[in-house]
Amino acid sequence: MKLTEGHTLSPAQRRWSMVAMLVFLVYTLLSFGVYCARTLKGDPANHILAAEMFGTPEALKARGIKPMYAGAGVTGWDGQFYYYMSNDILARKDTPAHIDSPSYRYQRIGLSLYAKTMATLTGRDWVSPQSLLVSYFLLICAATWVGGRLLARFGGNPMLILLWSLSIGTQVTLFNALPDACADAFLILALAALFSGRTVLSVIPFAMSALSREVYAVFPALILLFTLVDGLRARLGAEGAGAALAGALRGLGRTWWLLVPCIVIVAWQVYVISHFGVRPSDQAVGILGAPFASWYRYFISGAQGAHLLGASPRGSYGEALSLAMFALVLAAAFLTGARLLRLRALPAVPPALRGIGAAVALFAMLYACFGDTVMMHYTGYFKAATVFFFLLPLLLCAAPLRRAALAAQARLLLVLALAATSVLNIGTRIMPYQTNGDRYTRMSTVTETGAYACFGEYSARIKVNAVTVDEGSWITRLFGRATMVVNLDLTNTSAHPFVSTRGAGSVFMGYHWVDDKNQVVIDGERSAIPGPLLPGQTANVNVYSLYPTGGEPVSLKLSPVQEGCTWFYLSNPAVTEGFSYRIAH
Repeated sequence: MKLTEGHTLSPAQRRWSMVAMLVFLVYTLLSFGVYCARTLKGDPANHILAAEMFGTPEALKARGIKPMYAGAGVTGWDGQFYYYMSNDILARKDTPAHIDSPSYRYQRIGLSLYAKTMATLTGRDWVSPQSLLVSYFLLICAATWVGGRLLARFGGNPMLILLWSLSIGTQVTLFNALPDACADAFLILALAALFSGRTVLSVIPFAMSALSREVYAVFPALILLFTLVDGLRARLGAEGAGAALAGALRGLGRTWWLLVPCIVIVAWQVYVISHFGVRPSDQAVGILGAPFASWYRYFISGAQGAHLLGASPRGSYGEALSLAMFALVLAAAFLTGARLLRLRALPAVPPALRGIGAAVALFAMLYACFGDTVMMHYTGYFKAATVFFFLLPLLLCAAPLRRAALAAQARLLLVLALAATSVLNIGTRIMPYQTNGDRYTRMSTVTETGAYACFGEYSARIKVNAVTVDEGSWITRLFGRATMVVNLDLTNTSAHPFVSTRGAGSVFMGYHWVDDKNQVVIDGERSAIPGPLLPGQTANVNVYSLYPTGGEPVSLKLSPVQEGCTWFYLSNPAVTEGFSYRIAH
C-alpha cells in the first residue's frame, strides 16, 4: 500500500515542514509559559490539576506529589487520573481508589503507558508530572513533524499541520495530561507509516492510538475492511463469489496486520472489565445522548448571554460561537467523508482513504450525539473534534476531491474555528491570573447568607505584622507576577460585629492599590474575617494580592469593607493610618 511511493519532498516542502515545527515550538512554549506562571502558580508539576478530594496514591504521596486544589467540591481535572495511572499501569495498587471512574479511565491507558515507557527507557523508576509533560510534548512534536511531511507528500502545504497542533484540543490536552491529543498523535504516526508502505510498523501507533481513545480502533478496522472490499470487487466480474472472496483474502498480504490493533483493544477491554467488574460504558455518564440535543441547549443559552454552565455574558457568547464552529466542523467532516464513499468515486479513491473517509463521517455523526458532560464546555467537545483538523486537510489533499472552491472553504472554516477557539481559550484559561488565594483569604469557609444593614459608623484598627513578597519560580518571573501576602491583626473598634457572609452588608478585609491622585487602580481580593468579630475583639487576617505591575507609583490601602455599603477608610481615613506601602516603578 505504498500510496506515496516515488513522491519525495522538494526542498521547499522540507523548509516549510521545518517552519511548521518551529511555529509549533514557539507558540506552545510561550503559551504554556504564561499558563504555567499564572494558572499553575509557576510549577509545571501542577499541570495535572489534581484535587485533594480524590486523594493521592500512597506511592506518589511518598514522592512528594501534592494536589493543587483544596476544598470540598473542587474536582480538578481528569489529567490527574491519567497521571496516577502512569505509575500503576495494571491497577494493582491503590490507584483506582483515587480515580472517579476507574474502569472508564483505565480503558484509555495509552497516554499513561506511553509516559511509563518513556520513563523506563530513560532510566527512571517512576513517572513524575514533569516527565509526563515532557514526554507528551515530544510526542506532539513528532506528530507535527511527521504530519506536515505526510501532507506535503500528498501535495499539501506542510503548514496545514498547524491546524491540528495549535488547535484548542491539542493544546488543552497537552497542557493538562489528557489523552485526546495523544490518540491523535499516534494516529498521525500510524497513517504516515501506512502510507509509506510500512504496514507492519503502523501497527504499534495504531494500537497506542486505540488504547488512548478506544473508538480510534475504527481506523485500522475500516482501512482493512475497505481494502478487502476493493479486492473482492476487482475479482467478482471474473470469478465466482467464493473464489473472489478467497482471492481477496489472500491478496490482503501485510494488510492483515491491521487486525492487531483491534485485537489489542479488545483484549485490554476484557482485562479492564474483568479487573474492575464493570464495563467502562457503565461509568460514562452524560457522554452521549440524542443528536444535537445537548448542543442545542448549550448553544441557545450561550447565544442569550446566560450559558448553562454559569459563564458571564461575554463568556456565554464565546461559548455560543465555539459551539457554532463545532457544528460547522462536524458538517464539513461528514460531507467530506461521505463524498469519498460515493459509488462513482470508488475507482479513483484508494481503499485506505475510503476507510479514513468512512471513519470521519462516522465520527461526525457520533460527535453530534455528545451529551451534557462533553457539551458543557469548549474544552470538552473540541478535544474530540480536533482530529478533524488533521484528517480533513489530509483527505482534501490526498483524495480526488477536485472542487477547489469547496476545499478552500473547508480549510477556511478550520482556520476560523482555530482562531475563534484559541482566542476564547487564551482569554479564559491562559492569560487570566488564577490566584487560588483561598488558603489566605478563607473565602471557601464563607457559607452563611444572612444580610446586614449598613453601619453608619466605620471604625477599626489595623496592625500589620509582616509583608511577604514571593517572586515564584523562573517561569513566574518570566511570564507571570509575584504574589504578596500581608499578615495583620484587625481590631473591631466599632459598635457593630464584623461578620463575613455571602449576603449584603457583610464585612471583609480588603485593600485598594491607589495612584498618587488617590484613584483606585486595583480593587483587591476580599479576605473572610474569622468571626463574628465582636466589638473590642481582634482577629488575625491575611491579605493576598498579586504584586502590581505598571509604570506609575501605587500605594496600598488596607481596609475592611462592608459590601454594598462602603469601605471603612473612605468614611474614616484614620483606619489606614500607621501603615504605608508604596511601589515606585
